[in-house]
Amino acid sequence: MFSWLTPELIWFGCGVVLIFLEFAVPGVILVFFGAGAILTSVLAWAGILPGVTGQLVFFAVSSLALLFGLRKYASRFFTGESTEERGDEYTGKMVRVTRDILPGSVDGKVFFEGTEWKAESSVKVYEGSTARITGKNNITLLVEPADK
Repeated sequence: MFSWLTPELIWFGCGVVLIFLEFAVPGVILVFFGAGAILTSVLAWAGILPGVTGQLVFFAVSSLALLFGLRKYASRFFTGESTEERGDEYTGKMVRVTRDILPGSVDGKVFFEGTEWKAESSVKVYEGSTARITGKNNITLLVEPADK
């Protein structure tokens, strides 16, 4: 019934699907397994890998070799380089202070985007007031009074 459905075609189809899935799943990993499947397809079509066991072994070895050998270089190509610092998307946004923020203390808290964050400031910011985000240090927001 499905005489056209050969192992070569199955490997090729799996390879194409894996490569396209790379666009949906971050990490630059699936593209190497897709390339391994396509290489397996080509070698099976050429008659070099006639058995299923050989195809599976070649697929595993080639995919892992490609992954560990080329991932560092491919990651730069797929992710690119960014000069924008992470955290800049918060700068300038307003937050509500939920616990007094004292200079030199890490006990201050603000409410931002549905959750409470640790906050630091070079000046005292009182609970209940509004503050402006000036930066971010890991998971701590750097703020200043909004009226400043």
